[in-house]
Amino acid sequence: MDRGLATEDELKEARRLLNKAEMEGNSISLPDALIQAGCLTRKQVQRVLTSLKEDTVSSKITIPGVQLLEKIGRGSQAVVYKGHQVSVDRIVAIKVLTSKLARDPSSRDRFLQEVRAAARLSHNNIVQAIDAGETDDGYVYFVMEMVDPPHTVADAIHDAGGALPEAEALRIAIQTAEALAHAHSRGFIHRDVKPKNIMLTKDGVAKLADMGLARHITEGTFEEIGKAFGTPYYIAPEQVIGNPDIDFRADIYSLGATFYEMLTGRPPFIGKTPQLIMQKHVRAPLTPPDHVNEDLSAGVSEVVEVMMSKRPADRYKSTADLLVDLKSVAAGGPPRIARERVGQRLGTIASLAQGEGVRPGEDRRLLPPRPFAVNQLTIILLVALAIAVLVCILQAVM
Repeated sequence: MDRGLATEDELKEARRLLNKAEMEGNSISLPDALIQAGCLTRKQVQRVLTSLKEDTVSSKITIPGVQLLEKIGRGSQAVVYKGHQVSVDRIVAIKVLTSKLARDPSSRDRFLQEVRAAARLSHNNIVQAIDAGETDDGYVYFVMEMVDPPHTVADAIHDAGGALPEAEALRIAIQTAEALAHAHSRGFIHRDVKPKNIMLTKDGVAKLADMGLARHITEGTFEEIGKAFGTPYYIAPEQVIGNPDIDFRADIYSLGATFYEMLTGRPPFIGKTPQLIMQKHVRAPLTPPDHVNEDLSAGVSEVVEVMMSKRPADRYKSTADLLVDLKSVAAGGPPRIARERVGQRLGTIASLAQGEGVRPGEDRRLLPPRPFAVNQLTIILLVALAIAVLVCILQAVM
């Protein structure tokens, strides 16, 4: 699923085939079940298995001052271990860049970028950076705060079998927004806010993790133009088109998409391929979350709709403004800022329906051509055509 090779429904079908084979006394492997489900070809399975073997880091790797206990996760670029930091007697998480990627300069730079970004941020709702370095064997590692047991918002949605209670979703969204506000105040944007990157402690504290795509707002480069950085289900439209000048509002959009999934149990846009999903973020209208989950309050739906506006200018002007509305809705009140924005949009639509002009500061691209302007252009074209016909007639007579 991380590599976009299978959907959750395809994996469910593969599990069903596994269970069926077991009940019938047969024995098939998960790769065979995925092939039978029509999800992967045999060649794709071989390539994935080969890649897994190449990317697996030996548990015998030695991290200074840390005793590795067990492997607890694996992403596309790194393996995560649970470890014991001997000097202070605490459990930590160690992310180790795979040996294959450690030899790649761009992958190595991105990994070190995550370390640098995390090291400059200190907030209760951000996973704390502890140490980083390189082993004698060439492995690059990053030691960080351990959330034990590892549990993410994605896990919480899966465990709930769908939407989380509105109050719980609001609490998580508020704490994540607090983390983003801290990062934004120091000039950092995360660029990959999603359910898997929000950890939940035993006490229910949300902690934003994985700063792998984070960068300082002034660090956009020409190399980023045209490249879509982010995760398809939660990516902001401006990230889809590869705009290097994205700012904190991209994080607000991605948090909005994450919030949407917490409230409805499904991502805001779904498609057969990552490309189709990203196109929907740019072009498709958003189905309001309270149209999917009718138990939601109108206020929380309004907040999500503003967070996920297509144009950055239509979103919240700051993470602080977002927090004002989130906390107001959590306290049972209305989202004042979101409601004002919705009112402004309705006012613009109403004025257009009455034929009024655009007021100063409004986007003239929203205004349709006036009937008089269209008629005037038609008259000009007809006159030009008549003159051209007349010229042709005079030439023929002469």
